[in-house]
Amino acid sequence: MTKEELFKKYSIDKSHNVWDNGIDNFMSVEVYRLMHNGKLPPQNDLSVMWVCDFLDKKNDTVWWVKNVMSKPDWGSLYLTAKRMVYCYDDDILKSINE
Repeated sequence: MTKEELFKKYSIDKSHNVWDNGIDNFMSVEVYRLMHNGKLPPQNDLSVMWVCDFLDKKNDTVWWVKNVMSKPDWGSLYLTAKRMVYCYDDDILKSINE
């Protein structure tokens, strides 16, 4: 997969290049917790594929409504996930293409 294909798959554009430390740092941990049964990420976990798994879950409407859209800040979770794909595209592509 290429960077262009990755960005097309998740509808990522240059507007997702802005990382808001105050919001995105917190929301990235919350996305991780959603994908890992509420657990916090261990310090040595440098994986990022879980963010793609999160965005892919959007196709599972029941899961998405129950676990994401039921939260008052669900839009921030979604936007942070898209920003993470932009920021960590090299790591994601490396994992996908291995």
